[in-house]
Amino acid sequence: MSSDNRLDLEFAYTTYQDSCRDLYSPHYYCRRPLGHEGVHAAGFGASRVRWEHQPDHAPHLLS
Repeated sequence: MSSDNRLDLEFAYTTYQDSCRDLYSPHYYCRRPLGHEGVHAAGFGASRVRWEHQPDHAPHLLS
């Protein structure tokens, strides 16, 4: 199973309340489960975005 397929399954079975929500921009936020290992991820298909957590990044608010 590809990492994209694994992420699709994680997103499908992770409620918003149980998702990580590491904020990356006003439009992308982590949809992986709380406490996941590895990179953060959001989006689907060609719009998928992955990023490393930066502990000193300023938080963004979703508009």
